[in-house]
Formats: sequence, C-alpha cells, structure tokens
Amino acid sequence: MNKWIKTIKRRGDSRATKESYFKCLATFVRATGIDPDRLVSLSSEKAKEAIQGFCDGYVDKKQHATAHLYLNYLRSFLKHNGKKDTDLEGLEDYTAWKGSKRPERVPTKDEVYRMAEVSDLRDKAALLCDFQSGLRNATLRALTYGDIKDQIESAAPIICVHVTPRLKERVAEACKENVEQFTFFGKKATEALRLYLEERKRRYGPIGDDEPLFRSHSNIPDATARNQPITEDALQRLVKKAARKAGIREWQDVRFHSLRKTFRSVLDAGFVGGGGQIAEDDKDYLMGHILPSQKAPYHNANVQVLQERYSKLDWGGEAIRSDPVTSGLAKLTATGWKTDILTEEERSEVFQFLREKMKPPKELERISDMTFSAHDMKRYIELLNPARMQVDEVRKRPTRRTAHNGGTPLDAPYETRIVGEDELVPLLNAGWDIVKELSNGKIVIRRMNGVE
Repeated sequence: MNKWIKTIKRRGDSRATKESYFKCLATFVRATGIDPDRLVSLSSEKAKEAIQGFCDGYVDKKQHATAHLYLNYLRSFLKHNGKKDTDLEGLEDYTAWKGSKRPERVPTKDEVYRMAEVSDLRDKAALLCDFQSGLRNATLRALTYGDIKDQIESAAPIICVHVTPRLKERVAEACKENVEQFTFFGKKATEALRLYLEERKRRYGPIGDDEPLFRSHSNIPDATARNQPITEDALQRLVKKAARKAGIREWQDVRFHSLRKTFRSVLDAGFVGGGGQIAEDDKDYLMGHILPSQKAPYHNANVQVLQERYSKLDWGGEAIRSDPVTSGLAKLTATGWKTDILTEEERSEVFQFLREKMKPPKELERISDMTFSAHDMKRYIELLNPARMQVDEVRKRPTRRTAHNGGTPLDAPYETRIVGEDELVPLLNAGWDIVKELSNGKIVIRRMNGVE
C-alpha cells in the first residue's frame, strides 16, 4: 500500500484521486475476499483472473466506464508491488465503452424551471442554484450555510459564491484542480433558496454556520443531518425525479451534470435583447475552467464587473411564473403561514381567492386584504380544506408499523414500496417520492407514514 500511496502523491497528492483508488481496492476486497497482501502474492495468472472477473461484473451491469477505471487502478496497484508489464499481459481492457457513451438529455432552461415547479422546496432550490451557477455536483454539496450566510440574511437579489480549495476539506472533489473562482446564484435561485432555508429553520430550528447548505432528507438523526452533506446520489435522484414529474420523456438520461450544460447554453446565448456576448474568458471562469495565469487575477479582482455581466444574461423563468394565488399559497404553507413573506399582489389575490371560494367566518368578515393575519389565513385554509389540516396533524404524531418480514414493530416515519415503472406516475401524484432505481428495473418509493 505504501508504495502505491507514494506514487499517487508524486502525481499531485489529490485527495479525490486517493479516495477513488482506495474505494476501488476496498470494493475488490469485499467482492472477491482477496486482501491486498494476498493479491500481491498470487501468481500472475491467478491475479489476472481475479481482476478480470471483478471488472467483468461491472460490464454485466453495463457500467463499462467503471470497469475500465477499476482495471487500470488494480493494474497500477500490482505494478507498484513488483509485477511487471509482461506479467499483466492478457488483461482485456474495456475500451468499447468510449464509443458507446450513455445518452444524455440536457434540459432547456424552461424545462429546468418546469422541473423546479414540480419539486419540493429543497429540491427546487438545489435545481435552480445549480442551473444558475454552473457548479459541479461536489462543489454544491460542499457549500455550508456560513459560506453565504450574510448574503442570505440580507436583501441581496443575487448571491455571490466563492469556490476555493478549502471546500475539499468537506468534499474531496469540490474544487477541481484547485481552480479558485466566483460564480452566482441568480434571482430565481436566490428566491427559492431563501424559501427553503426559511422552512428548514421552521422545522429544525436555527441553522449553524457549519451545516451543509442543502440538508439530507434521509431518515437519519437530526444531529447527523446537520453535519452530513447531501450525497452525490441524492442529487442525481432529485434531478431524475423532477425530470419525470415535469414530463420530460427522456428523464432517465437527465443527470445533475446536465444542469451545468444548461448553464453553459445560457452563457453562450448572450445578453438579453441581443445586446452582445459575454467574453469567452468570462465563460470559462464561470464554468470553473483553468485560465491562463495572467488572466485569473483579473477575474478575482473584478467580481462586481463579472456580476454585472452575469445579470445581463437571459436566465428566463418569467414565462412559467406561477400565478399569484398559486405562488402565494405555496409560500404560506411552506413558511408556517407567514403572511409578511407575500408580495403585495400575492396578498391581495390570495385574499380575494379565499373570499370567493367560501363565505368568510363571522370573525373574519371585516378584515381586508391588507390587514388579514397569519391566524386569519390559517383559519381560511382550515375551513377550505380540512383534509389537508388532518394530514398535517397525522404527520406530527409518532407512528408505528410492523415489519413485513414478521419482525417486531418498528418506529418508521416512512412507508416504503417497490414498484414497476407502469405503476409509478399515479403514485408520484399521490405524494410518493423516488428513493432509488434497482438493477432489475424496479423502483423504491416512499412517503410519510399516515398519509392516505
């Protein structure tokens, strides 16, 4: 192991690279039962047979890229532990995957907004923040509340995000090639992020500076969720779930990285109204690409200028804007009935909508659209849709259910099912969420226990 580690250090000592190499070796040991010392001591033929069989398993699952990488990692391990190139001849590499790349569906910016509209508050904020910043998966996961706290708590319409190598202390791949950059969360992303964080504070209490910006929704203790960044797989799942709900036919081919390509398409499209193009250097900088050494300091010193250019880009979103009633009710239910979060238009339209839907209770007859309180609004909604209020009460109560395998009763806030794709759409509409897709094509879904 030490010989291998020294080689990695000579190549740059990347934490992400080390994690990838060690993950490969650990996975090999678990799958084959052959520990590193035994692998080195095996004959060349036995070692090649074990490695080839291990990598073939990924080919069977159509994971050709993983098979290709793992074969080269394990070959590297053996070479640095005494095996010669001639000893490793006959290992068949998996080069076919390069010519048969997975299809990718890059959503348009309007499709991204549609995806956001059908998502919950956290997922909507994550989708829009990534689309409007172009951040990589690992970088978004590495951000903490403290990184942008002052801007969140101010009235800043656009949030500036500073990406530095220190983010790698939280997530190893967070700052690729140690490229420092600034990017931005646009107006739509900032609005969605503030709504999500407001709801999170209401549900879980104050947010610490070191807590991840996007909290895990997994069924884990609160203390763990406060210190554990959302996983890479969770971001991939939320994108596919949103694409499916938004009606994108090729939803399985939409990946989190696809949002980064949508971001680039906005950079390439130029300023609103055809008023020119953003410079190529600015595009590469915002994408987090390496710039020539003489140009990088210019961008770091002119963040304000870069933000002004960024603001002139056509981020869209207006065409799919929710009507004031829909957006107003969504904000109210998300923030615990805080009427002061509504715009003047939303306040007036929601009030008129409720009065038209039902005759107001006697105690509310004399209020106006500018004087109704959070309590008044909650009373209206309660009368308009008592079933929803009952569901809220059920969710607050601890629930118990019996394990399906005949075990003892389990405290479980979620109900889980495994279903086929043909059953999925009506269940999603009924409030179920996708957890993961299994290798046999079945899909694991869940929802809060007690919801009918």
